[in-house]
Amino acid sequence: MQSNYEVIDLSRPIHTKMPVFPAISKTYLGVFLGHKDTLRPGNISSQTNILVMCDHAGTHIDSPLHFNPEGTGIDKMPVDNMVGNAVVQDYSSKKNGESITPADIEENLKKIKVDPHDLKYILFRTGAGEYYDTDEYMSKYLEVRADAVEWMLDRGILVFGVDASTVDHGKDRATHMLMRKRVCYHIENLANLDKLPRDRVFTFVCTPLMMLNSSASPFRALALVPKK
Repeated sequence: MQSNYEVIDLSRPIHTKMPVFPAISKTYLGVFLGHKDTLRPGNISSQTNILVMCDHAGTHIDSPLHFNPEGTGIDKMPVDNMVGNAVVQDYSSKKNGESITPADIEENLKKIKVDPHDLKYILFRTGAGEYYDTDEYMSKYLEVRADAVEWMLDRGILVFGVDASTVDHGKDRATHMLMRKRVCYHIENLANLDKLPRDRVFTFVCTPLMMLNSSASPFRALALVPKK
């Protein structure tokens, strides 16, 4: 049976050599017990792996607890915010370190005639994703300004995402610090945002792991794009 939408994977693969933000621990994914280790009569064997990673490694979503000592962990993210309408906005033409403003977001939504109150997510293509797996990736980003996030929050958009390793300047972390003022979430290290249509709404799936009192969680990011 054919579906009326295309599924696009927006996630980065998890592996031992994956790039991670300098402030967090490296990832390790390896075999714990392999088929040779578990082989027994009847040609029965199995494999189990061991995974050691930071909650902020790979494609992940930050919870308020990340920058707010009184904030909630990712296990408290409402499930009705995990699936919903989304759009992608392309700012890859901006220079590294420049900002995404409320006016930018509003203008782009008007162009495609989408009411922000009908959205749960906005994904931003910054151009950093093109540098993934290179030494330059960690220094490529656009600042999603704190007032831009507040503009989204005022319209019911609690989550935004980027194809970069961060969403703001390291000197003040203004966007991250907004978590101390308002409940909000953001996603980092998305992939394949260039494969999404910029002219219409699609469904985004963000289901973080039930990690108790965690400041973030890796997840498999999926876009369900209606076929024309």
